[in-house]
Amino acid sequence: MKEVAIGLIGAGTVGGGVVKILHTRRNTLGTGDVGVRLARIADKATSRFAALPVGDAVCTANAEDILNDPSIHIVVELVGGATFAKKAVLDALSRGKHVITANKALIAEHGPELFECASKYGVSLYFEASVGGGMPVIKTIREALAGNEIVSVKTIINGTCNYILTRMTAEGLPFALVLAEAQKNGYAEADPTLDVGGGDSGHKAAILASLISGGYVPFNAISIEGITAIGGEDIAFARELGYVIKLLGVINRKPGTGTIDVRVHPAMLPSHHILASVADVFNAVLLEGDAVGRILLYGRGAGEMPTGSAVVSDILDVARNIASGIPIRIPMDYYSTGHVVPVQPIEKITSRYYLRFTVTDRPGVLGSIAAFLGEEGISIASVMQREGYADDSVPVIILTHWAKENGVRRALAKIEKMDVIRQSTRLIRIEE
Repeated sequence: MKEVAIGLIGAGTVGGGVVKILHTRRNTLGTGDVGVRLARIADKATSRFAALPVGDAVCTANAEDILNDPSIHIVVELVGGATFAKKAVLDALSRGKHVITANKALIAEHGPELFECASKYGVSLYFEASVGGGMPVIKTIREALAGNEIVSVKTIINGTCNYILTRMTAEGLPFALVLAEAQKNGYAEADPTLDVGGGDSGHKAAILASLISGGYVPFNAISIEGITAIGGEDIAFARELGYVIKLLGVINRKPGTGTIDVRVHPAMLPSHHILASVADVFNAVLLEGDAVGRILLYGRGAGEMPTGSAVVSDILDVARNIASGIPIRIPMDYYSTGHVVPVQPIEKITSRYYLRFTVTDRPGVLGSIAAFLGEEGISIASVMQREGYADDSVPVIILTHWAKENGVRRALAKIEKMDVIRQSTRLIRIEE
């Protein structure tokens, strides 16, 4: 039986999970013609090794010990970031080593350079754990649904945001309080900007969009909005109207245009929608293929063991490829700067909208707002007004029929110049 040696860079949360899974399943991993062995582990925080079942793996503080070892077949990069990690991955690939990573920012922002390097040196780069934690979404798209054209993806792909919105919805708690609790419980980072600002979801959406489009969708071309502006009153109004607010990644193929619609933003989902019930730190990816129809993947999108599970799955895939003499079984040459897929600007999308205006309680205000919307061809589906606030302002909620985003933006620019507008208008797109 051929034995494949693994070098692990990074023994933190996910790296620790990988070590534990490899130890627990050391007698059952692999197939009859290939086995895997954790040969070396590198981490600057060497104190981490004592808490892990490292077995006979050589532990070191220096990643170069792994990169310079000619017996290492697979390098697993789990340090995160896009500086040291990028250099380590490129060094490993250029030395003829296969690489596995969970680094979504690295793949989304530097994927073309990495995949081109892997192709040049005849090795592979696997990244299942970069999207969806333990959910096998990458493998599902690349292999299980290879006979399909994926026409759309809707995804709740950030556990921190989903936890916050779930608590705000269920308990009526303010954003700041729930965020602080999420940080205390380990569901949010000390600096939560990448999560609550939507960047983490954006990285994952860029990767998924690239996979389904057969080209490279640049991360910086995606429209991204986070959840920091979502207030408790919006959640309450949404519930009254029969909706739930989620941070959603939306990907739609645009047949015949050569473009793709990719965006991340808060969205109102009908309460009966299959994604509306995805709660707490759980993630879900709703894929629609032209042949298979809709498929839902659901599970924990982060954490030591779920993400470690995805990394180990990649380790086995690459080990089997090596044993079979097919080191690049699934080519990624399309993920390159020569195959950039243009992203449709969000201004050109068509959607339904939730608009919350905070206005002075004065006769004729609603008529003026409706007139400005009408000038842009925006039809009103329903209107809801509640009693005013302490400062004599009142909330006016309008749901629109299908409308063009650029028209909505033009109308809001005019409306917000009215002297009766007391706060910035809240806009939330409605996804069916």
